[in-house]
Amino acid sequence: MQANDAALLLAWRAGDADAGEALFSRHMPSIARFFRNKVDGDIEELIQRTFLACLEGHERFSGEGSFRGYLFGIARTIL
Repeated sequence: MQANDAALLLAWRAGDADAGEALFSRHMPSIARFFRNKVDGDIEELIQRTFLACLEGHERFSGEGSFRGYLFGIARTIL
């Protein structure tokens, strides 16, 4: 059974690096698609900046919305 985002986030915050990797892997394609639809050219740096900001600020995510929405909020800010 695959864990939901909330469970993965809790595990990641508790130090489970595999949970963080699973969380990022789950959402990487949609973030990449977001940037491909908005930007001509290389999007790799934008993707990296989005996930780095998430990594650095994941404690600010309250869990009231979806983790996916949180990531897209970061992506919109980076754009």
